[in-house]
Amino acid sequence: MISKNMVVQAGVGLHARPAAEFSQIAAAAPCEVLVGRIGGAQVKANSPLRLLTLKIKQGEEITVSLNTDDNALAQSLFEKLSTALVDK
Repeated sequence: MISKNMVVQAGVGLHARPAAEFSQIAAAAPCEVLVGRIGGAQVKANSPLRLLTLKIKQGEEITVSLNTDDNALAQSLFEKLSTALVDK
């Protein structure tokens, strides 16, 4: 398992559009992607509804965990997932 902390920069937080984009990237990933508040429970990120239950607001730091030992894959996924956490 490889984890990274990220800050949600989208003005609406991890709400409908960012959650949908994030979950779409997670669902296409070749490994399980989990998201949660730092030190809190994590949910599978392949469902926007699960992400919405976290009620993550702008400026909050989250932990994203990937169920893989492949560092190159993890780096690539973290970069893709981070694009869903900013305003477009």
